[in-house]
Order: sequence, then structure tokens, then C-alpha cells
Amino acid sequence: MRLTILAAGALLPLAACNQGPSTEESARRTGEVRLENASMEEVAKQSAAADSKAPSQPGMWEETMQLTGFEPGGAPEAQVAPLKAQVGKPPQTQRGCRTERDGKPLDVSKFPAMAKSCRFAKYVTAGGKVDAAMDCDTPLGKSRVSITGTQTPAAYDLVMKQSQTVPGQTKETSMTFRVTGKRVGKCKA
Repeated sequence: MRLTILAAGALLPLAACNQGPSTEESARRTGEVRLENASMEEVAKQSAAADSKAPSQPGMWEETMQLTGFEPGGAPEAQVAPLKAQVGKPPQTQRGCRTERDGKPLDVSKFPAMAKSCRFAKYVTAGGKVDAAMDCDTPLGKSRVSITGTQTPAAYDLVMKQSQTVPGQTKETSMTFRVTGKRVGKCKA
């Protein structure tokens, strides 16, 4: 199980540049994706095409996740106390073997349930940088997930923030996670 994607509920990559939107063909050729107002399906297709240029390296990976920030909004203290207690604690770390089929940590094709309710305001992965923002309609109202950082075939370091104003509350609730991963060797046979 990858800590990266599951923890924040969704993820994605990008680095802003003043270039036009990418196409599947340009993503395959350059390994870069630059999209605005894009569907999950469009991002998944272009990301898969870009991965053919620099696929994630299979092997033993070490991955960490840490809750670095939490704003409870107007939620009752009893509900938010467990999350508040996690802020700043040492990251959770796990190791696991990844195959070529596992792909990169921010593989949006692995979130089919979100395809109908989420859309990327922007999704950019270029030059090893990630900059993405996704808006979703959830049962608890609109939610925004942003992801920034770096991602290469052998490592990633991403900050993901999810924010939402729950119906009946006036203040926004947000959580910020830092997720990292690096290839640490070959898998044992």
C-alpha cells in the first residue's frame, strides 16, 4: 500500500511554465504534462504517456508520510483532537517492493471513483517538479487538493494539502501531509 496517494485522498504532479497545454503525443515525447481544467481521464492518459519517457524504477522503496499541519475549522474538539495530536510526530515509514506495473506514486488512474466528481484546475509535471490542484464535489461539500514538490523515477518529495468547508461550518478545515519515497535497492527474490 502506498502511503502517498491513500493518505490525502488524491494526488498529482506539476511545475508551472508559460507553455501551452500538452497533448498525449507531446507528453510521450517530452515526459511532461501541462494541463488546466482537465478531467481525471485526460490527466491519467497523458501521465501514462509521459511515464513511457521516464518510468518509475522498480525495486525496494522506502516511503514516509507525516501530517505536518491541521486546521480544524469549526469541527468539535472531540472530533479533531486525534488529528491535532498527530501533527509534527515523526513520519510513518514503510518499505515495499515495487514492480514496473506499480507506476509512479501519483498515478491518478488508480482513482476511478473520483473520475466523475473531481477535476484538475491544473496538473503540471515538468523538469522533475510537480504542481497540481484538484477540485472535487464530495458528500460534505467542495474539496480542494493541492500537490507540490518533486518526482523523479527514483524518488519523490511531495506536500499535499486538502481543504474543505463542511456545510454548517464557516471556517475551512485543512490537512497538510508530506510524503516522500526513494528507491533503496533491489527486491529480494
